[in-house]
Amino acid sequence: MTRQVTLKDIALRAGVSTAAISQALNDRGSLRPETRERIKAIAAELGYQPNKYAAALRSGRTMSVGFVLPESVELDLSRRSALHRSRHIGALVSAAAEQGFTVTMLPASRPDLLRGAQIDVVYFAEVAADDLLLREAVARGIPVATNDLYVDTERSITVRTGYDEAVRAALGLLEAGGAERIGFLVDDAGAPRDRIGESAYRAWSTVRGRTPLVAHVDAEHGALPRRVGELRDAGADAIFSFAEEGPAIYLQLEEMDFVIPRDMQFVALCTTDCAVNTRLGVTHVCVHPELAPAAMFQALSTVRDGVEPDIVDLPWEIVRGSSTR
Repeated sequence: MTRQVTLKDIALRAGVSTAAISQALNDRGSLRPETRERIKAIAAELGYQPNKYAAALRSGRTMSVGFVLPESVELDLSRRSALHRSRHIGALVSAAAEQGFTVTMLPASRPDLLRGAQIDVVYFAEVAADDLLLREAVARGIPVATNDLYVDTERSITVRTGYDEAVRAALGLLEAGGAERIGFLVDDAGAPRDRIGESAYRAWSTVRGRTPLVAHVDAEHGALPRRVGELRDAGADAIFSFAEEGPAIYLQLEEMDFVIPRDMQFVALCTTDCAVNTRLGVTHVCVHPELAPAAMFQALSTVRDGVEPDIVDLPWEIVRGSSTR
């Protein structure tokens, strides 16, 4: 096993103190530029790799992020929710590994676990304002990162995933295409992202003086044809499907010989199946919640210093298909 190169090894080769080595590698102190560059060159030659964990201990950091599992996880066993959680956890683990962090799972029902937890930030992918673990973290001064919920404290990061902006953009696209009564398909599980989407749709409808046409779809989409039929019977001339994913819904209706009428415009929310949507000709609005963990880590250094709350907006885009005219 190869021994790790230390500051002392570099100091012996360079003929200076370990303090000078530290100053050079961290771009601090008043060393002459040529001395600083010579030390860096020797460090590179020896294959020196800084110990992130030792540096973290010196700065009071733990290099660990806590991921909060909502209380609803045990009750919500739908395929869609399970996929959403697994994708988000996978994205968090990957982003954490890039930064040298580990991930600790925290059940939302156990705020007491924060008393002895060694965590740099608590991350909430889905959270309500009255969440007890969120309140406990804020009270203890632990930095928190939340998706789509603003927390009014200096040590917080709000990641706006773009669900509400995507809804307004999709509805605007359908309206521009001539739709006068837009139906809204949404899952009935009551996940925060679904509440955001439905609230955005209802607000958009109210501003325009339109009567909302909302159809809630069960987790397995068994009632999907009936719900689409109800929207059609209620006079909907367009549908925005917030019940992910567009291809699954479109193909399921096709398999049941219930193809969405060609005179009805259709736009789908998309988080993963953009290529399939495009191949099917389904116009879709793409959001990227999987980018939230990386965005959180980018903002973490500022928030850890307690400068001010940080707000990060994730990208989203509309991709036109052949089904919206």
